[in-house]
Amino acid sequence: MNNSNPLKTISRTSSSVRETELLAQQLAVLVEPGMVIGLNGSLGAGKTCFVRKFAETLGVEPNSVNSPTYVIVQHYLGDYLLHHFDLYRVETEDELEEIGAEELFEGQGICLVEWSNRFTESLPEDRLEINFLSTGEEAREIILNAYGDKSSIILGKLTASE
Repeated sequence: MNNSNPLKTISRTSSSVRETELLAQQLAVLVEPGMVIGLNGSLGAGKTCFVRKFAETLGVEPNSVNSPTYVIVQHYLGDYLLHHFDLYRVETEDELEEIGAEELFEGQGICLVEWSNRFTESLPEDRLEINFLSTGEEAREIILNAYGDKSSIILGKLTASE
């Protein structure tokens, strides 16, 4: 059973795509293999943009990063193995199981999971959840929630690096 309440929460205001990308860069250098990061927000909120800059920061060609809406999960090799999920079209826990999500969540890669809020119970207990709330054409309120000790440490380091 997953934690229902985050251990640590921080909030960032982004007034542009560039500011959202900067947050992705800052977070990418702090995470470690084995982390799961959920990305939630409406269509066009900046989830894939965030993933693209996160992956680029870790050595992945940014033009190769696209939303895996129809294939559900894409894999990229940079400094670490990245698994990019898009659960928008996944309907059931069985479908999630069929794509091997549990094994990837427990593996040594970094999992970036768009629409993770649709399957919270399937996510590891220790994870980051990032919520993108549109407040304007490019403006976003970005709320980062840490569920677990490892993710709380990462958010602490993110706060300390400012």
